[in-house]
Amino acid sequence: GESVGIFRDEIAKYREGIKPEDLEFTKNALIKSNALRFETQGSLLGMLQEMSAYDLPANYIEQEENIIRNMTLEQHKKLAQKYLDESKMAYLVVGDAET
Repeated sequence: GESVGIFRDEIAKYREGIKPEDLEFTKNALIKSNALRFETQGSLLGMLQEMSAYDLPANYIEQEENIIRNMTLEQHKKLAQKYLDESKMAYLVVGDAET
């Protein structure tokens, strides 16, 4: 119960907005993580399958990165308010029953 309360409270905080440095950190992490998506033949194949399955353009990665780079605090807040409603989420807690 305590863990769920912490998660619920943290999600609720996102709806109020985040700090500029948190947004910049997240933007950098997301863009840098894209490089890992294409390191192996398997990951490249996965990207091509994703492009095929969702009819994505050849430059969809570039488009995603542009969206991330141009994200503002206000846009982030609007998205959080639209998609994050802690009262409607299902919480699954997994752990060792003995502890």
